[in-house]
Amino acid sequence: MVRPVNRIKLTENIIEAIVDYASSSNLKIGDKLPSERELASELRVSRPLLREALRKMESLNLIDVLPGKGIFIKAPLKNGMSYIVLHIEQERDRVMEILEIRKLLEKYGMEEAIKNITEDEVAELERWVNLLEEKLRRGDDSREENWAFHSIIYQSARNKFLFDILDALKEYHLYWEDPFSCPSFADKTYSFHRELFKSIKEKDIKRAYSVIDKLIDMIKDEVRKGNMPKNGGRNY
Repeated sequence: MVRPVNRIKLTENIIEAIVDYASSSNLKIGDKLPSERELASELRVSRPLLREALRKMESLNLIDVLPGKGIFIKAPLKNGMSYIVLHIEQERDRVMEILEIRKLLEKYGMEEAIKNITEDEVAELERWVNLLEEKLRRGDDSREENWAFHSIIYQSARNKFLFDILDALKEYHLYWEDPFSCPSFADKTYSFHRELFKSIKEKDIKRAYSVIDKLIDMIKDEVRKGNMPKNGGRNY
């Protein structure tokens, strides 16, 4: 007996392929994707199936399809992040699961960082948290400082596999703490960075665990209230 084709899965595969293309081509918000004809040809799929995938992406505010003009990127499309981005507004249970995994990884990373971080790295961490807070006070884009701060912690854990996992979650991490696409989350999460720094400097793992718990629990509470970040923030 011939098994029927899973059309939903096909649509998701097309979306993943488009996301992979955008990521590998370093396309940014506002950049133009190939035409429908070119995409269908490259992906070797029918135009109706491609349009179905494009409609899905448009409904999620990932792209803009402008008749007579083309297909334009509306939100960051990064390799490996398609499922997170596609379902972030539709599957809150999935978001909760991702947050739980992030909490576990952050705790392990923090524990290892406290064991292995050098004095020079502590000084560099303090420099970045100061820069981050200064940009926040001015209302400037502080995502670079945000990620530099966390990267030092992840690197000081001296576990390349852990760093690679957390680095792969970079876009997702910044998506939720972006002061432009989600100001309410950003205002609340930035206050935790100083506490994390103090925990590392004083080698207080219990305090670090408590800060991470509070941070993730705060985000979960916002998700339960329906305060999900909006797509279409500034380019990462």
